[in-house]
Amino acid sequence: MQKGENAISVAMAAVLVLLFIAAQQRWELSGLEKMAASAEEYILSTTGLRGATPDLTGYEKLSTFPLGTYQASLYRQTPAPLTFAPGRFVIYDRSNNPVFKVSTLEGSREPWTAVYDFAGRNGRSIPGKRNKPRFASDLTGNGTMDAIVGFYSGGDHCCTVATILELGKDSVRELGRVRGLDGLPFEGLEVRKIDEDPAWEILAHARYRTVCGGHEDSADVISVYDFAAGEWTNQTARHTDFLRSILQQNIETWGRSKDRSIQTLQTIAAEYAILGQREQGQRFFAMNLPAVIPQLRKIGVDPDGCLEDNASLLARLPSVVP
Repeated sequence: MQKGENAISVAMAAVLVLLFIAAQQRWELSGLEKMAASAEEYILSTTGLRGATPDLTGYEKLSTFPLGTYQASLYRQTPAPLTFAPGRFVIYDRSNNPVFKVSTLEGSREPWTAVYDFAGRNGRSIPGKRNKPRFASDLTGNGTMDAIVGFYSGGDHCCTVATILELGKDSVRELGRVRGLDGLPFEGLEVRKIDEDPAWEILAHARYRTVCGGHEDSADVISVYDFAAGEWTNQTARHTDFLRSILQQNIETWGRSKDRSIQTLQTIAAEYAILGQREQGQRFFAMNLPAVIPQLRKIGVDPDGCLEDNASLLARLPSVVP
């Protein structure tokens, strides 16, 4: 709290200076009060009582994020082990009281927890970019700021949980979670407007791997999270027109021979299945498989095994269309 105490001292000194000047110049008290209030407000907004969040014993502070009227800090246990270490993510109000906190898992070199930067690229801040990071935005259209925090659990291409928080006037509350995202935050997450509703949509990309290839060859299946009944939940079934448009875009991509890949072929087949057209997805995959056989052979994959395993995947995928 040393910085906060210093800010108060500076503000008090400024007020005393104004009193002295007023006595010398015989200013009216009403004008003096206005100037004193303005001076104090300026000092506290620029140096800030909330400029420094508290330290936690046994932890190092990795970063601090401005969240509207709140501030969040990310901490990591110190000394950190070689691979990963326990962490803490805490949101504080203006008086540095914790209003939201969660235990995290952090890399020993780079932090894994992140706050979505709406002014960045794919949710991550761009080093050297002139625009200041923007970690809060009105996602629901109700005039209240929100934030998205990505927490990583470790593992190979797994798993990130995105938590949507409402930054209310007097409290912070969780509005929903998007689980099973691919890779570190915010890989596999998009914030987009795809319809006329006031709320934005959160698109979650999930990878479904088969014997047809590695992680980069996996089918990319989109789920749509929307704000409904006061929380963010999977509302993919309400956005079938959007899914059909994505399917059409991928079919057009496949139509360009130079852009044909195992990943695109598996994604198209999966998108058919999600839209309730499993047989059409299997047929499209089987008919177009010869185009990627050279790629399969290059990575040592049997085309027949690929065909069989992809059919098994399509049978397991949940359909959003009855």
